[in-house]
Amino acid sequence: MTELPGVYVGRLPDVRMSFQLLGLHARKVDSRWTYPSHEHPMYEIHWVVEGEMDMVINGRKYRQSRGDLLFIHPGMTHSCTRAGSQGFTYFSVHFSVDDTSFCKELNRCKEFYYPSDSSLVQGLSPSLSTLYRLAAEHLRSPLPTSKQMKVHAAVFELLGSLVGQLSETATVARSKKESLAQQIAEQIEDSVKYILLHGEIRENERTWIQDIAKSVHMSPSQVNRIFKQIYGKAPRKFMSETLLNEAQRLLLQTDLGIDHIAMILGYKTNSHFSRQFKRWTGMAPSEYRNQVQQQPLAYEPDQ
Repeated sequence: MTELPGVYVGRLPDVRMSFQLLGLHARKVDSRWTYPSHEHPMYEIHWVVEGEMDMVINGRKYRQSRGDLLFIHPGMTHSCTRAGSQGFTYFSVHFSVDDTSFCKELNRCKEFYYPSDSSLVQGLSPSLSTLYRLAAEHLRSPLPTSKQMKVHAAVFELLGSLVGQLSETATVARSKKESLAQQIAEQIEDSVKYILLHGEIRENERTWIQDIAKSVHMSPSQVNRIFKQIYGKAPRKFMSETLLNEAQRLLLQTDLGIDHIAMILGYKTNSHFSRQFKRWTGMAPSEYRNQVQQQPLAYEPDQ
């Protein structure tokens, strides 16, 4: 059957975001409670539900009262130095996102403290309240599948609201180079989408950078230079990392065989995929799957 041509009347970007959400917990502490200075490789949302506390971030003290929020970036040292006379209750979310564009938006704004009446807290409060309530339910008994899906929905809503609010309050406007780099990234992701949908790498794979350059009216060297300035890596490396993320997801989240995954990712042979995966990670796909699945959860809530 011949496919008839059509015209798009709308389109949304593909969703292939890989993120980890660890250490979601609510805790009530007394007036003597403190926590020593520490850091971790994750973003942290620290929301005070009741009471008052002092948090020190990179040497600067912030006093949090009911409803106030701190957004702590990876690698920042932070500690709780004082609880209010009645103690306090807080809710903490730790997460990491394997998405360059998303992280760039998260890092755009340099503010860490947001009072309860700020637009960011107002925007995040519904999702935080839902997660807080579900966390309390989960402490009493395991959440059924339907409630677990509500956790996922609230998480996506939380992350979307966070980026939206940070983008609105950011003082740095998006530059022309950033916009161009984002267009290039979207076209690279479209190339990966083609592979996933059709199960094959285009025959003209070697010329895809020329095609992208032509679409944005630039030379291939300009595309490489601008993309590397904004994303810190060459477009070809960005594409390889995107394919690697898909390979890791399929290995960990499905029971598909290695040969089947290789076919989905556009490799003509299992051995070709295995060699490339080992070049990326230092281990074979089967070794990666076994090693990661056997690892215990090493992360414990730090507060």
